[in-house]
Amino acid sequence: MHEIDRLVAGIAPDPGPGTTPIAMELLEEITSVPVPERRRSWFGLPRRRRWTAVPVLAALTALLSFGVAQAPASAALDIELVDDHYVITVKDLLAEPEVYQRELRARGLDITLDLVPTSASLTGQIVVINDMDRLRSGEPVPGDGPITTIDAPGSCERFAGCPVGLKVPVDFDKKAEVTLGRRAMPGERYKMPPGIALPGEPLHCVDYVNKSVAEISALLRERGVTPSYIQYGKASGPSAPGGWYVHDGVMSADGQALLLVGAEPSTSPVPRSRC
Repeated sequence: MHEIDRLVAGIAPDPGPGTTPIAMELLEEITSVPVPERRRSWFGLPRRRRWTAVPVLAALTALLSFGVAQAPASAALDIELVDDHYVITVKDLLAEPEVYQRELRARGLDITLDLVPTSASLTGQIVVINDMDRLRSGEPVPGDGPITTIDAPGSCERFAGCPVGLKVPVDFDKKAEVTLGRRAMPGERYKMPPGIALPGEPLHCVDYVNKSVAEISALLRERGVTPSYIQYGKASGPSAPGGWYVHDGVMSADGQALLLVGAEPSTSPVPRSRC
């Protein structure tokens, strides 16, 4: 795990299913695989940086309007002053990262905005790190505020909520990082991998932990997902002994899963999402 990932993991609130320490190990395996640069397409951005936050509140595809006046058509972000906060939504997911930063810094905000590929189930989530300098110095950073998310009206089925934008105090003077999840392009590996049992994923409501590799692999293939396998201290591969046990798993791309397996049952139960 990268240094910043370990720091973030230490301050993040309990995220629920799919973001366990084991899942973070799987994330490291996924993000360590080189991905060839892609040309810009109509649906996404070129690959830029690794994901630097745990999949707790992660990302967004197209943020909705918050009922305030729209920014000029040329703007990549909609940044409106409402009382003593900026209300920020994203208008253009195709903009280069420098465009977001320029528009934020024009308001005096030292906020880095990063888009990362993810699944349909996590598209629309947001990760906020409110004080990067304090975090890097090793000091504890509260999981809440002062930057907060704006939730969509009505009910929400996602464990991390259904944010549609950000609220930033006008006098915010810290260095912050916001990670947004966009829908992965065909063939693109996730940088924000969801747990295989999260709502919308192939093993939702399936008690898969400590089931055999053969059983869970067959179940995934029945649902159109190709599994690969990893065990602690070893590189991932396309096969594993059928009698071994599945400890955890994440989706690594559309139609692809990465399972953590071992010769002995896991002693660290994975929390299950509501069914």
